[in-house]
Amino acid sequence: MSNMPMPSYNPEWSQQPIPAAPTKPKQVRWAFQLVIAAAALQVIAAIFGVVYVSSDKFRQSAAATIAKQNLPANAKANDLVQVAVTTTIGVLIATAVVAVALYIVIGLFINKGAGWARITGLVLAVISLSRLIGLTMPAGIFTVLQVLAGIAAIILCFSRPGSQYFTDSRNFRKAGKIG
Repeated sequence: MSNMPMPSYNPEWSQQPIPAAPTKPKQVRWAFQLVIAAAALQVIAAIFGVVYVSSDKFRQSAAATIAKQNLPANAKANDLVQVAVTTTIGVLIATAVVAVALYIVIGLFINKGAGWARITGLVLAVISLSRLIGLTMPAGIFTVLQVLAGIAAIILCFSRPGSQYFTDSRNFRKAGKIG
């Protein structure tokens, strides 16, 4: 055989103290609450979106857009408007369900100190800024509040002592896996 030493058991290694779980600062608790508030605001914004899409104003706008398309004579504008309304409502509801699920999952993992949730939340907060384009008021205020709540939550996660909590949580998880 070779001159390589055989691995051996070191009882002293398992006796190393595992550090205490990090204490969650109030900023992370606030961030969690803001993320959950953003999820609730997403639901409210989706409700207002469905109400708007069901309105005569949206139907008239859709009919005007369809009229400009130079469609064949056998295409019925009223049917196409109804398809536009139904499709838009479906997309609004599906988007809201996915967004609320993401908010809740990210919020729960931010609460646990998972760094990936903080990074994912940052990316989604930046992307959410695009939702501020073309808002109509007064219903758009819920979208504005939702985006601001998400951004505020992420700022709390990246500023001290929130950032230290994420570092300490990562180190605590690593220490638990070594022992």
